[in-house]
Amino acid sequence: MDKEKVTGVVLRERAKGENDKLLSILTAEHGKMVVLGKGVRSLRNKNMVAAQPFCCATYVLTKSRSGMYYISESELHEAFFDLRADLLSLALASYVCEVADHVSVEDNADVPLLRLVLNTLYAAAGKKRPTAQIKGAFELRCASVLGLSPELSCCADCGDPDAPAYWLDILGGELFCADCMSKRGHEEASVEYSGEWSRPLCPVSPELLAVLRYVISAEPTRFLSFSLPEHMEADFSAVCERYLLHHLGRGFSTLDYYKQFSKL
Repeated sequence: MDKEKVTGVVLRERAKGENDKLLSILTAEHGKMVVLGKGVRSLRNKNMVAAQPFCCATYVLTKSRSGMYYISESELHEAFFDLRADLLSLALASYVCEVADHVSVEDNADVPLLRLVLNTLYAAAGKKRPTAQIKGAFELRCASVLGLSPELSCCADCGDPDAPAYWLDILGGELFCADCMSKRGHEEASVEYSGEWSRPLCPVSPELLAVLRYVISAEPTRFLSFSLPEHMEADFSAVCERYLLHHLGRGFSTLDYYKQFSKL
C-alpha cells in the first residue's frame, strides 16, 4: 500500500460510523487532504489527540484499496488546548479554519496558507493581541496569500500616496482619495458607512491605511506585530472582513458564531 508522510493542521472533522472521522487537513506537501481517522473517536486510540480540530501534527498516511488515505501514525506538534478555554478565541479559530478549508485545494502544496493559519492560531491561543486585531490581520493577509491583495500604495486616479483621507473600492481593490472620489461622481462618496460588509466602498483614514499596508507587506511571521489603538479595532476588523468576504463571494457560519461572542 502507498504511504505518505505529511505535516499539517486539522481544519475540519466529520463523524463517520461509530468511532471514525473524516478529517480535512491542510498540509505543506499536498495542500488540503481529506483523510480517514480510523477509531479516533475513541479515547484509547493512539491518534485521537492529533485528530482533533486545530491540531498540528506529522501524519503517516496509508492509502487503502478504495484509494482513500487513513492515518496510521501521528506525531503531535501543537494541540492549541488554550483555544478551548476561551469561547471567543475558540470561535475565531473555528472561523480561521473554515476559511482555510474553503480556499485551500487538493494536490497543491500551500505552505504560505498553512503558515498563516498556524501563526493565527498561535496568536489566538496566546492572546498576545486583541482578538479583533488577529481576525482582521488574518483576513487581509489571507486575501494577499490568495493573490487578491488590494493596491494600497496610492490613489488609483491621481497617484497621491499621502492624501488626508481615502476610500477603498472593495471590489476593485483600489484606493481613491476624497478629491478624486468627488470628481468620479459616485453616490457612495457622500453616504455614511452603513456597517454592512457588502458595502462596495468604505472610508480609510491615514492611520488605518498605514496598518493595512503593514499587514500586507510584513514578513510572514511578523504580520501581527503592530500596535492598533483600541478605537481603531472595529474599523480595521470591518474593512478586512468586507474585503475578504467580497472576494470569496460568501459568508461563513463560524463568523456569525464569532460575532455573537464578540458582542458579549
